Amino acid sequence: MSKKILIIGSGIAGISSSLKLKSYGLEATIIDKGNFIGGRIGTREVKIRNKTYYFYHGAQFFNAKSDNFQKIIQNGVNKKYIQKYGSFSPPRYRGYESMRNFLMNLSQYLNIIQNAKVCHLIPYNDKISVIDNKSSIWQTYDGVISTPPAPQNIDLMKGFPTLKNTLKTASYDSCVALMFFFDKEPKNVPHFFDYYNKQGILSWMAAGSSLRFWTAHANATFSNKSLNKDRILVKNEILSEIKKIIYPFEENLKINFHSLQIWKYARVTKVSSGPQIDPKFPIAIAGDFMEGPNVESAFISGEKAADLIYKRLQ
Repeated sequence: MSKKILIIGSGIAGISSSLKLKSYGLEATIIDKGNFIGGRIGTREVKIRNKTYYFYHGAQFFNAKSDNFQKIIQNGVNKKYIQKYGSFSPPRYRGYESMRNFLMNLSQYLNIIQNAKVCHLIPYNDKISVIDNKSSIWQTYDGVISTPPAPQNIDLMKGFPTLKNTLKTASYDSCVALMFFFDKEPKNVPHFFDYYNKQGILSWMAAGSSLRFWTAHANATFSNKSLNKDRILVKNEILSEIKKIIYPFEENLKINFHSLQIWKYARVTKVSSGPQIDPKFPIAIAGDFMEGPNVESAFISGEKAADLIYKRLQ
């Protein structure tokens, strides 16, 4: 079966959709508005004296419970682009040396176009017509899977009211991530701090590829209130909290600010209810908003969308 299929978004849901379709013998094109694959599985790099270090500023780790995702993880561990993270139970995993390495290896045989944004989708006979910001010509596809966060996806689904209603049922918390680094490698600072359900403004704080380079995520309450606040004030509030945590371990460490990242749609608080595929047209939606707030859920959702499109096109 030869079909022309488009996947919108090169995060884990888009990649898993493409991999699943490939297992059926269908080649898809992934198009993404960003510079790099990964979406909210973010990696930011910094070079010091010709050596590269990484901030893990999005998802810090992933679990593997489902059979298919466990196979993906084990293959990555065997090929050394995934490694076990810490001594947690259930086990946690990270991309090595960065999260981007995990996704680059996973998607190395996929057709991915970055820096291009899909602007409109409309039904066309029994297919889908698509136009992006790089072209003035509508392209027609046999099938489409759209994976941006639900609120951003809604705008694309104006011609598909059933999917638009599904997307409207999801909700998110925002997230403020602050990246910082120490002037030297710490000796007594743990690699991970968990403040989930505790007082303060942080959710957690974790080292990246080195104990010198860290990311702190503010909790949902602080993040939701900070979307429209002055960035300098937000930065200073988080840095003040970080210092309170770090200095009892090593008071002589210098904490250097690197950057601030704000995700408006970061963590799913309510999963979508409703169909994942349009009742008539070959278009489906996928993402953590369909399954739950973690990396594996987004992966599973992508596979389910691919299955639905494959069955629809038979």
